[in-house]
Amino acid sequence: MSDAIQYAIDSDQIVTLTLDLPGQRTNTMNETYRLAMDETLARLQADKERVVGVIIRSAKQTFFSGGDLHELINVEPSRAEWFYRMTLGIKAQLRALETYSRPVVALINGAALGGGLELSLACHHRIALDEKQVRLGLPEVTLGLLPGGGGTVRLVRMLGLEKALPLLMDGRTLSARQALNAGLLDQLASDEDDLSNKARTWILANPSPVKPWDQPGFEIPGGGPSHPKVAQMLAIAPAMLRSKTQGCYPAPEKILAAAVEGAQVDFATAEKIEARYFTELTTGQIAKNMMGTWFQLNALKAGSSRPAAPPVYHMRKVGILGAGMMGGGIAYVTALAGVQVVLKDINFAVAQKGKDYSVRLLEEQVAKGRMKPEQRDAILGRIKPTGRDSDLEGCDLIIEAVFENRELKGQVTAAAEQVVVPYAVIASNTSTLPITGLATAVSRQERFIGMHFFSPVDKMRLVEIIKGARTNDMTLARAFDFVQQINKTPIVVNDARGFFTSRVFATFTHEGIAMLGEGVSAVMIETEARKAGMPVGPLAVSDEVSLSLMSHLCRAGAADGAAPGGAGAVRRGGGVTG
Repeated sequence: MSDAIQYAIDSDQIVTLTLDLPGQRTNTMNETYRLAMDETLARLQADKERVVGVIIRSAKQTFFSGGDLHELINVEPSRAEWFYRMTLGIKAQLRALETYSRPVVALINGAALGGGLELSLACHHRIALDEKQVRLGLPEVTLGLLPGGGGTVRLVRMLGLEKALPLLMDGRTLSARQALNAGLLDQLASDEDDLSNKARTWILANPSPVKPWDQPGFEIPGGGPSHPKVAQMLAIAPAMLRSKTQGCYPAPEKILAAAVEGAQVDFATAEKIEARYFTELTTGQIAKNMMGTWFQLNALKAGSSRPAAPPVYHMRKVGILGAGMMGGGIAYVTALAGVQVVLKDINFAVAQKGKDYSVRLLEEQVAKGRMKPEQRDAILGRIKPTGRDSDLEGCDLIIEAVFENRELKGQVTAAAEQVVVPYAVIASNTSTLPITGLATAVSRQERFIGMHFFSPVDKMRLVEIIKGARTNDMTLARAFDFVQQINKTPIVVNDARGFFTSRVFATFTHEGIAMLGEGVSAVMIETEARKAGMPVGPLAVSDEVSLSLMSHLCRAGAADGAAPGGAGAVRRGGGVTG
């Protein structure tokens, strides 16, 4: 018997199946799992006469992560037939659990996502810990895929089309309580012992459970696709979906098709429909691109762009120079992460306005019931507005967030350097000015780095980290650690004017404006940009940014490039290095 699924039967004749794939942090539906599940089902069938019930649990910190992306990303079109048959094999395993004439209960101790939730849905009863680490959902759409283990089939039959489609097409994950309210869970438990006790109680009280769709006369909740109310919703669903995706993302369209088509046929046929769409998406290039992005993002989070030698360092006190929208936003996310913040501007009154930005955001959280007043007060207590450089004493990180002007940035960073601790990192939140040039304003240039946040800071996940010519590895590592400390995603980019994102953004808008100047219709420019996958067209973006600001940045860039330490001081070009 494989160690991937440990089989134990107790004195009450209840079998416990413990999922514990060797050599992996999480359980996935890889080949090892599939072979182990075949063995397990055969043993369950052999023990059927004496088995009272089955409990499925995990030895990992998570319950089950779903499909093995390393396997999925490598499925080429030439292997489509093999993949389709393999997918049907997984469905057959889950169906065997579902139709096993003994109660099967899933005990969910952590994340149950994708195939993990599909495994749970195949069980007769689902109990989860009422803990923060428990998340449930079918996020396959975010990887360009659809739920391939019967997710579209079972969820529609459990909840009905109207309630199931948003969960399938949005890829949203739910907390344990949200999942209970949505109908994905049957019970919550306070701890591991409570999980086991509730499972055993339910098994003994329900010796021969049968899923609703396996009973005579079953009807889909809310009605099938031909029901007048559902038909009315489905008539406009494709148009609404198209307006969101512009046809660039096939997964939501295939999910809609699989769910609606599957709701009109029997269970077995619905699973074949799902398997065909799943195979089409998995062997397609768009899903491979999206899975590749997922791998790259995880590599970033794991520190692939971070120097390996310096130990991880958590900032304790951060000084922010400039209390405008950017400075106020950085102060908010920093305090939210539990770090002390000194928010400095020309005087206390201006700095207080920067803190008021955090007050507004936190008040909204309290008003919506997402935060308690005492939590709000604790976060605000970490932000100290000031107009004095002396209050920056003891800061181990300074983030300059003033206007895009080299002289002004140089003045405030030089003044701050005089009072901070010698090992402090000094960062500039600039979107365009090369860091090597800005570093000349301070004496310890090896401690100077670029840290480009995006507006609004509380919502935007990305932070560019820019290493200047003299920036050392310790400084880069500490900047990287801080970005992760405040729950943002760091990317390390080259030191060139505009770095990476601003150059990409500028190219997009400049090309749109150039096309307009060449006589191309504005409507066509915007439409084609959205069809290419951009959320907003280049002309609309230019209007939102304002043409006057774009013009100012162009003039300022030209002037700065001619100045000592300007763009000519670093190599041009560049791009993502991490």
